[in-house]
Amino acid sequence: MIENLQTLSEKYLEGLAVQGYSPRTCDSKRWLLNYFIVYCSERDIEQAEQVTKVLALRYQKHVYLTKKEDGSPLLISTQRSRMNEIKLWFRWLAKAGFLPFSCLEEIALPKLPKQLPKAILNVEEVEKLMAQPDLSTAVGLRDRAMMEVLYSTAIRRRELIQLQQNDVDIERGWLMVRLGKGAKDRVVPIGERAIFWLERYLKDARPELMKLISEQALFISGRGLRLHHTTLGCSMLRYKQASGITKSGSCHAFRHTTATLMLENGADIRHIQAMLGHECLSTTQIYTQVAIKHLKEVHQKTHPGEQLS
Repeated sequence: MIENLQTLSEKYLEGLAVQGYSPRTCDSKRWLLNYFIVYCSERDIEQAEQVTKVLALRYQKHVYLTKKEDGSPLLISTQRSRMNEIKLWFRWLAKAGFLPFSCLEEIALPKLPKQLPKAILNVEEVEKLMAQPDLSTAVGLRDRAMMEVLYSTAIRRRELIQLQQNDVDIERGWLMVRLGKGAKDRVVPIGERAIFWLERYLKDARPELMKLISEQALFISGRGLRLHHTTLGCSMLRYKQASGITKSGSCHAFRHTTATLMLENGADIRHIQAMLGHECLSTTQIYTQVAIKHLKEVHQKTHPGEQLS
């Protein structure tokens, strides 16, 4: 029996789940594959054997010409993700014996532009942002503690939300990020200032917010449940607007800012790589370019030769 593309895609995703990929990652991959499966179905192509390199190139052009709801083209990163997932899928089909070989290996992926992070805050902006929560309330104290943890550790928004109470070792000054990006655990240092605010939250705010003793999430909502990522994002955006900061980003701005400022202050890039949980050093090196840009600005403002021009 010849299996259709839809069935083969589910077998591929099942194989990834067995390898340890998270349900969230598998769902994202399913969406990417479904775009291609629908494209093929509209052209009466139902089996993997019918897919050719020419068809894939036509699909790549189709993706390139696809417009979003506002009429703008898809981001290069989105185009690349759609094509790359198909290549990975067909490579798996060949390795698993469903195809003699993958006809998509020679398909070139769109080249990603090298963009520097835009949401880099300076120290003054960070302090202004930190001063926004109302510390007389449990929610305000919680939000201040969350911002301090984000700033100190540079963890991602999802990683912050997933923290359990026992993931933080206050005495040793570190926290455990479990199943971060790529389903990898890592240990991240957390500074004394963040620990101070975290202890205040745990003592004065979390007990007030807590509704269920069984809830082990570190940061909880007003209903006593694990905080939702949209709630966190909206809160940070509201604080940013109240502070008058117009730079883009909210939670991720702390991550960019921490990495950049630590590099500017002499941190080794490999230490930053480990802290951010980047698999490849090249991903971290983008922050060195931001630091160099800052150095250039300082050079222009302070170098005696520049003052004469």
